[in-house]
Amino acid sequence: MVRNYQPKTHRKPADRNLRVRFIKREQIDAEQVAEVLIRVALREAGTGSPEGQAGAQLRQLFSPER
Repeated sequence: MVRNYQPKTHRKPADRNLRVRFIKREQIDAEQVAEVLIRVALREAGTGSPEGQAGAQLRQLFSPER
C-alpha cells in the first residue's frame, strides 16, 4: 500500500556527509541495511551520480501512479 507522505513541518534537508561504522557480526540485519541504502538513494535523487539515478528510479517505483 502506497501512502502519500506530506511533512507537517518545514525542515531543511541534511547536507552532512554520511559516516559508516563497522561492527563485525556473525549475521547481518538485512532489513536495516536495506533501509539505509534506500534512505541514501532517496536523499541523492535528482543528482547526476549513480546514487542519484537509483534514488530517482526508487521515487518512480514508489509513486502512486503505478
